[in-house]
Amino acid sequence: MTIKLVQNDTLPVLNATIMKDGCLVDLSAATVKFYMVNADTDAVKIDGKSCDIIDAKKGKVRYSWEAEDTDTVGTYLGEFEVTFTTGKIQTGFKQLTIIIRDDI
Repeated sequence: MTIKLVQNDTLPVLNATIMKDGCLVDLSAATVKFYMVNADTDAVKIDGKSCDIIDAKKGKVRYSWEAEDTDTVGTYLGEFEVTFTTGKIQTGFKQLTIIIRDDI
């Protein structure tokens, strides 16, 4: 999935459905964080900021961009990390490509 944003934009929010092997991940009582790194330099841009869980049973989450998330033009890779109530952590869901283009 590719997300395209303009530099310094904070909308639209990033809505996603967490799935593993084609199945919805139940996020009941879990926490979800979003990570993003520069695809060319591996520099960390977002280091585990919290996501809102919109529908736990259907694996639906939302990440609201902050100004510093989109202030640098480039191509980034993003992923979600889920921490379950057992303390177990799971990543490796669908990786996102985020393209931030220069503001005109």
